[in-house]
This record gives sequence, C-alpha cells and structure tokens, in this order.
Amino acid sequence: MRKNVIVVFGGMSSENEISVITGTMVSNLVDEEKYGVYPVYLNTDGEMFADKRLRDVSFYSDPSFRKKAGRALIADGKLYRRKGSRLKELCKADVILNCCHGRGGEDGAVAAIADLNKLANASPDLLASSLFMDKAATKLAARALGVKCADSFKICKRDYDKRGKMAIKCVETRLKYPVIIKPSRQGSSIGIIVAHDKNELVGALETAFAYDDIVLAEKFFAEKREINCAAYRKGGDVIVSECEEPALKREILTFQDKYIEGGKERTAAFPARISKRDETLIKGYTKLLYKRLDLRGIVRADFLISGGEVYFNEMNTVPGSLAYYLFCEKLGDFKEVLTDVIEQGLVERAVKDGQKVALSCGVINKMPAAHGKRL
Repeated sequence: MRKNVIVVFGGMSSENEISVITGTMVSNLVDEEKYGVYPVYLNTDGEMFADKRLRDVSFYSDPSFRKKAGRALIADGKLYRRKGSRLKELCKADVILNCCHGRGGEDGAVAAIADLNKLANASPDLLASSLFMDKAATKLAARALGVKCADSFKICKRDYDKRGKMAIKCVETRLKYPVIIKPSRQGSSIGIIVAHDKNELVGALETAFAYDDIVLAEKFFAEKREINCAAYRKGGDVIVSECEEPALKREILTFQDKYIEGGKERTAAFPARISKRDETLIKGYTKLLYKRLDLRGIVRADFLISGGEVYFNEMNTVPGSLAYYLFCEKLGDFKEVLTDVIEQGLVERAVKDGQKVALSCGVINKMPAAHGKRL
C-alpha cells in the first residue's frame, strides 16, 4: 500500500510566498508511483488548508483560493478537511515533508505536528529545527563542536532597555566596527543591518528588536566569500553536496538577492572555486553538524571565508527549493533524492515506534484523594 506524504508549506513569516514556490515544486516532484501526495498550505495566521489544487502555483493568484481550498486539520494521524462543524477525512497520513521557510514551520512547529501525530518526518526534528532557527543558540552549539564562528554575542531586549549604553560599549570594544546586527530568530536577511558607526549601530539594534527580542551582534567581514554546502541522509550515510558560491552584489546577501533576483543566476560558481583545504573543511563541518546534532532531511550550511579562515555562519533546515540545485543538474532528478529522505524518515519513525514511551507505575491509584490540598 502506498504511503501518504503530507507536504506542508507557507508558514507565519515574510517568506510565506517563497515557501509556496518550494512547496508546490516538491509536491509535483514526489514520486506518485510510490506515494500519495497531499499539499497543505499554512497561511500567515497559522491556519491550515488542504486541496489538490494547492500543487499549482497559479492557484494562489486567485484571491479566494483559501476559501476554495478549505480549512484543514492534522489530528490522530490523519488529514482532515473542515466542512462547517464537521471534519471530512482526506487520508491517513504517514509522512510529513516540511517546506515552510521561517517562523511557523522551520522553527519546529511542523516537526511538533509530526511528533504529536506519530508521523514519519522527512525533515529536521523539533530540537534541531528550534536550535538552528535561533542564530545565537546555533553559534553556541557550533563552537561547542569545535566549528569556528565569527566572534559574536547575543543582546536581549530586556537587558538593552535597562543597560543600552553598556551593550553598545560592549559591541564597540569587543567586536569593533563594522558589525552586523541580526534578529536571532528570523530568516532570509530580514532585519539584518551592517553598522559602521555608533549611530548606525543604534538604528540597527532598534530595527532588529522590532523583529525579535533577542539580537545577535557579530563581527562583520568586509572582505569575504560566502560558500554554501548541503547535506541529507540516505540509508544511514550523510550525503554532502559540492560547495557553491552565491554572487554577492551588496555587503550582505539580501532577501532580494535570494528570491526576487534569485535562482541559478545568483550562483557565482558551482562547484565553488576554493582551495582543497577550504572545501574539505566546509564539507567536514557540514557533515559534523549534521551527524552530531542529529539532523534529518535536506539542510544547507552557509559559511564565510575571510582572511584565509573558514567560519560557519548558519544552518538552513528548510533551504529554498530544498537546495535541489546542489545535488541535481536537472530538476526531475531530484525525485530520487526526495524518495531517499522520505524512506529515511519512515525508517526512523519505525525505530521510534519500537521504543518505550512511558512506564505506568500506578502511583495515582495508590494515592488518597487530595481534595485540593498540596500533594
């Protein structure tokens, strides 16, 4: 019997429409000879919609597409469509494939749905998704594994509101200008600003705090190269892609560079023209992070090369277009990669299903009624 794959995309972020492009692409590439495919769209309010027409990107140009698709729900391991006060079962769900970029999806929300419904997950789990959504926490984890990162530290809004001058002084003395200020839990360069002096730093912090209450202040390298490398797991082995070098048109790779002017034309070189030492280091770091932090599905690690050193920048647990272009020359060839990650997810779910979840000790039955008293 064919397994049913729920492809979830959209999400509660500024990357919602970009996620639709990824999600519709993936929905049409999953091998339908092996799997039933059910596209599920999450809008920016976190509402879920299900309809086969959601696989067609042109369907979203209709202002009433949500109403036509109908609200949906994943519960008890099944996908339902809401019809008034009633639920209509669409399918028994087996696997979730997460294509949400940013909050409300890439941050672990979709992984939590999979866990609660005991579904296989062909994407990173809750812990990894939450960790890598937080830039400050990501740097802590990477450094703990011996992966080199640019000097940085986090600033919490509650501390900045009380001791803002001290925070600015710390940035100036520890990092020195220029510095890059990032909302810790946002994606695609949203709210990220390079500051070259105190006035720009204050403005950058105010902008970043508008998006998040935790901000990462980091040393900025004016002279650098950005290098990306992707990975996924197949049959227990971690497959690492060749490295790519995106074309940098500005100080940083912006949302416009990634998506508005994106696609293959944003790649300066693939494979990236870097030294064998740097290539080995980047691929090694990517594999190390994937294995030691128990990643799943397809991820993309982003690095910087500056002053002869390689620095880990961030991990994208749901990369744009699932980074198919780093594994396949032709889009159609990506079908096999998707089959690999779906099958890997099913294997790992079977292992989980065989584990003990809880041990009943009967303590409640042995206790006298508390009658509202403290136990």
